[in-house]
Amino acid sequence: MDRRSSIGKLFGKSSDTKQTELTAPPPQAGLDPYTGPWTELQAGHLMKRCTFGPDQSLIEQAIGLGVDAAVDALFDNAKVFDPPVKYTYDESNEEFDNVPVVNEPVVSYGETWVNEPPIVDYGDQELNQRVLNSRFQSVYAWTYKNIYEEGFSIMSKLWMFWHNHFVVADFRLPLEQYQYANVLLSHATGNFKQLTKDITINPSMLRYLNGNENNRIAPNENYARELLELFTVGKGELAGPGDYTTFTEDDVIQIARVLTGWIIDIFSIDTVLQSRFILARHDIGQKQLSHRFNNEVISNGGEEEYSNLIDTIFNQDAVSENICRKLYRYFLNYEITDTIEEEVIKPMASILRDNDYEIRPALSALLKSEHFYSSEAVGCMIKNPTDFIVSMTRGIGFEMPTDIAPSYFFSLVFNIFSAEMEMFTYNHPDVAGWKAYYQEPQYYRTWINTYLLPRRNQSASSFVSGGPVAFNGGTAQVPPLIPVFDYIANFEDPYDPNVLIDSIANQIFSYPITTSQRDYLKEILIPGLPDYEWTVEYSEYLANPDNIQLQNAVGNRLQDLLVAMVEMPEFQLM
Repeated sequence: MDRRSSIGKLFGKSSDTKQTELTAPPPQAGLDPYTGPWTELQAGHLMKRCTFGPDQSLIEQAIGLGVDAAVDALFDNAKVFDPPVKYTYDESNEEFDNVPVVNEPVVSYGETWVNEPPIVDYGDQELNQRVLNSRFQSVYAWTYKNIYEEGFSIMSKLWMFWHNHFVVADFRLPLEQYQYANVLLSHATGNFKQLTKDITINPSMLRYLNGNENNRIAPNENYARELLELFTVGKGELAGPGDYTTFTEDDVIQIARVLTGWIIDIFSIDTVLQSRFILARHDIGQKQLSHRFNNEVISNGGEEEYSNLIDTIFNQDAVSENICRKLYRYFLNYEITDTIEEEVIKPMASILRDNDYEIRPALSALLKSEHFYSSEAVGCMIKNPTDFIVSMTRGIGFEMPTDIAPSYFFSLVFNIFSAEMEMFTYNHPDVAGWKAYYQEPQYYRTWINTYLLPRRNQSASSFVSGGPVAFNGGTAQVPPLIPVFDYIANFEDPYDPNVLIDSIANQIFSYPITTSQRDYLKEILIPGLPDYEWTVEYSEYLANPDNIQLQNAVGNRLQDLLVAMVEMPEFQLM
């Protein structure tokens, strides 16, 4: 079936099935290097999968670099972001009155709070709660601010991947939340094995999956099970009673014993937040693993025993294959056929093992491959809420303010919009993560239903032209966020309505639009008028940009055009 027909059925709309011929290569398996054309189609595909909501300048930068250099730059430019700061005022500010007043006595506006004691105690319970709330909100805002400001980098996309892999939720302290986020950032483009070690004894993970309750008298199996089933080898087909092909129930019991002894150090929590190993709580006996781990015996290693265990687990090929499947579903497509398993997943996994679990070589091989740019890989993914929100703001011209207060405020708002669409960072529904990346047969279609799709369309049109949006359980009025004149000025020929519409479509859609779609959109831009009328009107505006009448007439038509385009089914895909 033609892809456009299936899209139309998915969203309850019909669309023209006559399609501009694509330059993408036919479907191929394997990790052979990509050698086809490098145009806006391929560069846009790479950038949409590796960054959130790329604008035209990012896509043009990728075109100029070429496929290999573009992929390399995505990793080379990745950096750990500066920590979140206090964005709230200590007195009312007339210039930006949306930011709350907190009156925190220690941390000043614009300074980071992450080096302060995790427990806030200023002798005033109401003030303590305001400070804690503002710090939680600053972490949420900081996460989205990083996305909007990082530019040509894969860091935020990989951070979100790890956030959905090593899930922690139900944070009790802002510092706990930040430390967790920073562990993921520190290893996002680096070593998967080391990340697994660090997250295992991270205070937030110890609390979330009961590792701090795990002791030699009463071993708690919660983290041991998820370490195997979700984080490393994965749960295979049932091979026998208590045997899941990749691990057994007895392995869970033995690994829980290995992990005993780690706690959150409550004795120093008034100054720092850290984990601590207590030998008296640790099971010092030998732990016999099953045949799934080559009958390995884990001997007492004290404080390093957890690390020795993870080295043992990572000796199994199942670890590399499981994480490569997850990377494939996150960056390319949820459908993994037997051919893809043999010719893409296993070669990726081999590269990962050969590089001692450094993520970059294996993921780079996928992003540089013929398979990644095949016609079946392009435009097959429904945007998650974060991708959708950033693509309808930064992707079409919104620029994040440079001042701290408004930038944090907008970032927090965008985080809340994503949560409204059921992708709430730091608040996964359960330890398995967002269902779109694991629950068959729905997968990405989880993001779209009769409740969520109208919310998406309403938000998209209101962000472009201003209007009501669902927000925090109610309705909020937002002003137009897209500077439409600045946006179209980035294209090569905004004077020609056909070229302008095609240019916008090529940036925000994964496929060229059809002739009938272009005619439909042109009717919105210049209803019932010949093409040259747009050239005349736009030229007149440029000659007199301060003329309010011209500004409104031309600007309203551009807003109407962009609203129509972001409401099209094609905009939901990448």
